[in-house]
Amino acid sequence: MAEEALKHKEIREAVVCCIDNAAQKQGKTILLQGIEYLVIKPEDIMQHFDDKTCLLVTSGYYRDIIYQLNHMTLPEELEIYSYPHLKVNYASDSWEFFENRILNECIREYESVLEQNNIFGKQREKLVQEKKKFIIGKEGEERPLVLPRVMIMPTTRCNLRCKGCSSLLPMFESPADVDISQNIKDLEIFFSAIDECIRITIGGEPFLYPHLKEMLEYLIHQKKVLGIMLITNSTIIPSEDIVDLLKNPKIMVEISDYGHLERMSRLIALFERQGIIFKVLTEQTWTDMGGVQCRNRTKEELQFSYLNCEQSRLMKGIHNGKFHTCARSARMHGLGAYEAEEDYFDLSQGESVDGIRDKIKKLYYSNYAEACNYCDLGTLPNKIIEAGIQITGNMKKSAYTIVNREEYEHLKQQATLKESYEKG
Repeated sequence: MAEEALKHKEIREAVVCCIDNAAQKQGKTILLQGIEYLVIKPEDIMQHFDDKTCLLVTSGYYRDIIYQLNHMTLPEELEIYSYPHLKVNYASDSWEFFENRILNECIREYESVLEQNNIFGKQREKLVQEKKKFIIGKEGEERPLVLPRVMIMPTTRCNLRCKGCSSLLPMFESPADVDISQNIKDLEIFFSAIDECIRITIGGEPFLYPHLKEMLEYLIHQKKVLGIMLITNSTIIPSEDIVDLLKNPKIMVEISDYGHLERMSRLIALFERQGIIFKVLTEQTWTDMGGVQCRNRTKEELQFSYLNCEQSRLMKGIHNGKFHTCARSARMHGLGAYEAEEDYFDLSQGESVDGIRDKIKKLYYSNYAEACNYCDLGTLPNKIIEAGIQITGNMKKSAYTIVNREEYEHLKQQATLKESYEKG
């Protein structure tokens, strides 16, 4: 969090030193954002004070740290700020809100799309500046509605049952697919009301959705979406017609490495042979979002959780005819775990384009969601858990997943031979 805070030039240039309780860090320097800062003991704070000094707490444990500071002998006029609160303390109609929650997130997604297409250097800089100019819009005119990323959830099926699944898929007793006609209708209404969406993510276990081919074909030809991301658990080999579509440069596949090395190596070997753009997420951890019971949080706590949450600013969710404030909201609504009409709206063909557009804007420029009463993602400090651990324990991990190149090539050869044998 200190690294994040020091990205701001005004903060970076004003820092005198860093304070830490850890004895092994005290008296040494720490490199943050390219600058070395001295680390001191809390007891030595006063040696670095003058009448212009304030304290900035940059930690998920900010409550504990502020409590400690309040019980030290410090000047009464000393101002103490919490970076977690500063970074969400923007009015929803301010430039800062738009810049941090829309513009910066869109540019980050756009840079990822450029990277997957090997666009770097001056060409990349030129394209990023052009995109930024387009998103900001022309003075005196309505700003284009450009969104960073939206997740569409065509299925609640998954062949794994992971503890701490952010999509809550193990909780669905009767997993089901959304009809392809419904999904295409939802996307048609959505795209009619926006100017651009940098990336669409397909959720669930996408390779289990029986109509993935039709959905990919639609999205590939949709000019208002620049990139398509699929996230797979690495245990399913897609069919040949899906593989052909995955070769499209719009598509990136993220492969979650949950330790099932043999299956994953077969999938990677296939993607490498076919020239499919992919990324392997190794040594993952998850933020534990907790169960879906109500937390009884105050309005102030809900606002902080919402504005601090990655999903609220990055990834709204489309599921079965509704547009939700986040992907988890859609899953909880599907489970019947909570009901809050302000957290979603119907993608109705009977409503005007302007009406749908206004409702999308309202969710993106909100500072609150009732869904945060049933989730811990935006709270601090986060609880970090290991990714991909099975509830039933019937999916055993391989002994290791990080291998050197020679071992990896050997595994690829074995996977290729096995694949050829199975095809006869």
